[in-house]
Amino acid sequence: MKINIRKTLLAASIAAAASNANAVPIYQSNQVTLYMEGYFTAHMVNTFGDTQMQDGASRVRIGLNVPAYDLWDTGFNLEWGVRAINSAQNLVIQGDQQAAPGDRRNSLYLRQGHLFAKHPKWGEFSAGKQWGVYYEVTYITDWYNVSGGLASGTYGLNTDGGVTGTGRADSALAWRKTWKLDAGEFKIGLQYAAHVADLEIGVDDIVGPDTLLVCPPGDCEYGISHGIAAVYRADIGDGLFFGAAYNRVKLDIASQDGLIFDTSGLEPVLVQDDFAFNASSNDWTTAIGMYYGKEAYAKGFYGAVVLQRSQNNQLAPIGSVQGVTNFFDARGSESFLSYTWGSDNCYTFYGGHNYLESDDPEFDAALIQGDKYRLEQYFLGFQYRWNERVRIYFENGFDGSNVVAAPEYDSFNAIGIRIDI
Repeated sequence: MKINIRKTLLAASIAAAASNANAVPIYQSNQVTLYMEGYFTAHMVNTFGDTQMQDGASRVRIGLNVPAYDLWDTGFNLEWGVRAINSAQNLVIQGDQQAAPGDRRNSLYLRQGHLFAKHPKWGEFSAGKQWGVYYEVTYITDWYNVSGGLASGTYGLNTDGGVTGTGRADSALAWRKTWKLDAGEFKIGLQYAAHVADLEIGVDDIVGPDTLLVCPPGDCEYGISHGIAAVYRADIGDGLFFGAAYNRVKLDIASQDGLIFDTSGLEPVLVQDDFAFNASSNDWTTAIGMYYGKEAYAKGFYGAVVLQRSQNNQLAPIGSVQGVTNFFDARGSESFLSYTWGSDNCYTFYGGHNYLESDDPEFDAALIQGDKYRLEQYFLGFQYRWNERVRIYFENGFDGSNVVAAPEYDSFNAIGIRIDI
């Protein structure tokens, strides 16, 4: 049995070193370094027939590095997303801008909060809300100034990927280790996320017309997740990258105390409180990626592509299906290409695509309109780097999504500015 989710409630960067070029030291001593980094970005966007000023993915991060015993470096990172332009905006067209559902109207919300300990021999250990190891692969196409990150599985279920562990993973324990090789470097990441997130589930007509099944609080939830990623950077030309990642989280949809309501009247009436059901499954996603070049927006050419397959990691728009879950299996791809030139690497043309479609026959058969879910967007932009910390950008999105995805995505034109701390 599949469950139709009427509404889903979900609870809810990789640590940079203090030597990051954009980090601003706040306090330094022989024992600690406290620093700040981040950026403010805003853009004017025309989409869905309206033009409005919107927040970008602005954030502020505070980090502390504490040298410890025998080459160990310890510390913490705290990062907050900031909405300064419009704290109550509803339209979110950028994956990395996503917040946990409970935070979406907050002017200030937590993006990351974790401790770390790293050693040249033993690698880096981290604990808390942090970029998942899955992002070690999918970040390579997540470089657009306005949109992007929609088809790699990173920001699953239209969230920041916290509950799934693919994006900014909640309550995660991670280990990362890099080995230097003669022809490049190899890196592996392992992750365990020990958390739960309740699902609020309602199923219509489960035991007859005008009935509604509701899962009692605490019985239907996301459970423990695991992730693994491996990447290899080869010293070929400007650099060649290959990576693969897998993430799995337990989805428990089961109860012996399901609530059955009669909905034939003006108000639902409880008629049974011991309905048993079990539709547990798994939410998993896997991605492979490669790029050539130094890095995005670096001088010269950079080209990256990510391919992903997933199960129960995507949510269809509300009201688009009948009789089955809003979750659906999917496959997707993303690309990001940039060419940068100029004496100070100040001019960049960039573009690419995000493509995501359902790969779930039972879900497709239950769609009210259309024969599958298809998100299809192509991007073209230009960026001018005024100096090391200020950039101005123009970005256009050309939407070819079908009728199922259309309520959430559209073509857009945007102009914006970003100022780094």
